[in-house]
Amino acid sequence: MGEVIRRTASPVDIIADVRATLTNAAAKGGVWKELAEERLSALMGLVTDIEARFEQAEATLIPLAAALDAKDVESDRLLGRVSDEIWNEVGRPASDPALSILFPGGIAYYAGGDVEGQPDRMDLLAELLDASLHPRLPAVQAKAHAKEVRANAKVLRAAVDLARPARARVELLDRVRRAIATSAQVELSNLKRLYKVERFSEADIHAVIPDRPPAARRTAPTAAPGDAPGVPSGGSPPALALAGA
Repeated sequence: MGEVIRRTASPVDIIADVRATLTNAAAKGGVWKELAEERLSALMGLVTDIEARFEQAEATLIPLAAALDAKDVESDRLLGRVSDEIWNEVGRPASDPALSILFPGGIAYYAGGDVEGQPDRMDLLAELLDASLHPRLPAVQAKAHAKEVRANAKVLRAAVDLARPARARVELLDRVRRAIATSAQVELSNLKRLYKVERFSEADIHAVIPDRPPAARRTAPTAAPGDAPGVPSGGSPPALALAGA
């Protein structure tokens, strides 16, 4: 028996099946075409509109995301360099509680995590440096590092602010596209039921609606009778074999 595409399939695949169904039904004409257009035509109008918006949003986001990634890499390198310079300036200690206040666990707190929050974390580092918390780090050098970190955070924040609206738009339109695709899958299933009411055969129905059988499940190989895990067929466990040798 044929299968309509599953609801969990990608939106792109579901929409492709809707388009194929409309094309195939139109070629057959009659009730095939009438029922397909009744269930799917209005939906395809929404799909066309949302796909155009999604593609435009992605085209807007791609260069902004690339610029943000580049600024993120620059900021991470700056944090690594500042950390190394401060470590050298305070005497390259093997362990230093005061240095751990500035860089708890290294630079990971500032450079890791989401890039949107990184400018705020860098501003916090600049604030700690301005406070001259390390007794062996001259205040002039600490403030110079703070100024550099704060300036870089400002540049990174500008890149984040530029990319945020475009990223949010892509994420929203992707959710909308998924919701429409879910509705489209339901309509394909409903269309198949209507075709069955018309007493069309399963083969004829799936000549119109693409057949998407589920992937075959993998099964573990069956062990031969008498075999035990780790024991070669017809032999003894390795430890016993050695003991008897």
